[in-house]
Amino acid sequence: MTIYILAVVSFSFILVLTLIALDSTLRNRTAQARLEAVEKEKTNYESIIEQANDAMMVVDIVDGKVHQCNPSACALLGYSKAELEQKTLFELQPRSMLEKSSRRVADVWEQKGMIFRDIPFVNAQGEEMPVECSAKVAPFAGRPAIVIYARDIRERLRMEHEIQEQQEVIQEKNKDITDSINYARRIQTAILPSEKEMSGHLQDNFVLYKPKDIVSGDFYWIASVTTTIPDAIQQRQVALVAAVDCTGHGVPGAFMSIVGSTLLNQTISSPTVNNPADALNYLNRELKKTLRHSVGESSIRDGMDMTFCAFDMAAMKLEFSGANNPIYIYRKDALGSAGYELIELKGDKQPIGSDSDETKKPFLNQRLDLKKGDTIYLFTDGYADQFGGAKGKKFKYSQFKEVMLSIQDKSMKDQKTILDNTIEEWKAFPKPNGEMHEQVDDILIIGIRI
Repeated sequence: MTIYILAVVSFSFILVLTLIALDSTLRNRTAQARLEAVEKEKTNYESIIEQANDAMMVVDIVDGKVHQCNPSACALLGYSKAELEQKTLFELQPRSMLEKSSRRVADVWEQKGMIFRDIPFVNAQGEEMPVECSAKVAPFAGRPAIVIYARDIRERLRMEHEIQEQQEVIQEKNKDITDSINYARRIQTAILPSEKEMSGHLQDNFVLYKPKDIVSGDFYWIASVTTTIPDAIQQRQVALVAAVDCTGHGVPGAFMSIVGSTLLNQTISSPTVNNPADALNYLNRELKKTLRHSVGESSIRDGMDMTFCAFDMAAMKLEFSGANNPIYIYRKDALGSAGYELIELKGDKQPIGSDSDETKKPFLNQRLDLKKGDTIYLFTDGYADQFGGAKGKKFKYSQFKEVMLSIQDKSMKDQKTILDNTIEEWKAFPKPNGEMHEQVDDILIIGIRI
């Protein structure tokens, strides 16, 4: 029995020693595994840092000590690897920004990473170097650390500065150009008849004039001449009105408008001009001379579309000639009801100036007896060609005629307001992408009530 007890005790003692030895072995293996993991993690960091093109540093979160750095960091800051790994982050940044540097480290820790470029680095020569830093939190050798990727942005800043200087030059040139165009608008406005001049020639009228740009390729013109009409007993005053659409808009169109206005002024004194068709034929000849349309192999294809009317109010007669564009006359119907009929006088299907003489025919003159209450409209194509509406389509002449018909019981002042509001509302419909419709061309409408 005693021998049995001794055997059991011996076996138990041996088992305990074995377990203790086994536990020690397991502990050693766990510690070794942890050590290996730390070494592997360190090796991974070193591999990443060594291969990176950007400067990289592993910085202790507590004291800012540089644990690891790569060759790019050494090259950027001018230190050897050994020298740089004796520094702290705060020694590599301006002393005047120590508080900001500390706050930035805290921000990185709280946000687990961030990008910043408001704190420069200081190199071995004491020069401040602007950098863009990307920082993130990561463990290093069992301790919390910050991995900082720093990129030299001196060249970028230099380029940004150059771009800024170029933008300032461009802005200054744009201002000069805009100032010049605004002055050109003053010149162009000076050739346009004022409201007082328009009313002096034709009492009840309106002009809706909406340039696409600062200056316009559309313009209007009015004058009065004393003339002898074949069936007239004596000379009478005749009011001359033109609505003109020059090739293009903006500055090129504005140049053409000045040329056109000058030529129209010459028609008054020309003995060959006795009616609107003569005036258009005169402009066609003189415009080609002025612009010298054929120069060697090149050809200038600038021209004009136009409606030209002569009003003899005493005789209640209208003479008209048109280059591509018509005029509309709205008249109360013959039955005397509240309805109106539309009389459309169409212009010749040819412009002024741009076609060769071989294809150009003389412009035709048309006559119409006027009646009290007639409303005559001269216009260019800008209103009908404007895109807008729910489907983003052109306004078109059919809708233009309907709007004209709907406002015949309105005063000329109210007609202008309605026409203006209608086209603005048409433009206000957004495109499918949410953008607004821009004005596509100059707009000009002249309304005259007899």
